[in-house]
Amino acid sequence: MASPQPSHSANASGATNALSDLNSTTLGAKFPEITLPDGSKVQTGTVGAMLVNIRTYNVAHAAGDTAKTEALESSFKAALPLLDKVGLFDLFTPEEWIQGDNEGRKAVGRLYREFKASQ
Repeated sequence: MASPQPSHSANASGATNALSDLNSTTLGAKFPEITLPDGSKVQTGTVGAMLVNIRTYNVAHAAGDTAKTEALESSFKAALPLLDKVGLFDLFTPEEWIQGDNEGRKAVGRLYREFKASQ
C-alpha cells in the first residue's frame, strides 16, 4: 500500500487532500471535512483509519512484512498533524501509546514523538 507523504512544506489544502485520500482508501468511503471552533477544517475518518491501520500493522509486523509496515508508517505520519491538532495525544501521551506489546500502537507513539521533536 503505497501512501503519499506530505512534506512539512506542503500547503494545508494539499495535506488535507492527501489525508482524505488515505482515509477513503483505508475505510472504503469518502468522508467529509468538519470545521473546528478555530475555523480550520479537518478531515473526518482519520482516527478510524488509524485504528484499522494499527491492526493491519500488527499483522504485517507479526509476518515480518517490513514493506507493509513502512507503508503503514507513512500513513501514520500523514495523520499526525491532524491528530495533534484535535488533541488525541493530550488524551493518551506518546508514552502511553508506546507501552505494552501492540506494535502498531508503539509505532504511532514513536512517530508522534519524532513529529513533535521536528517542530
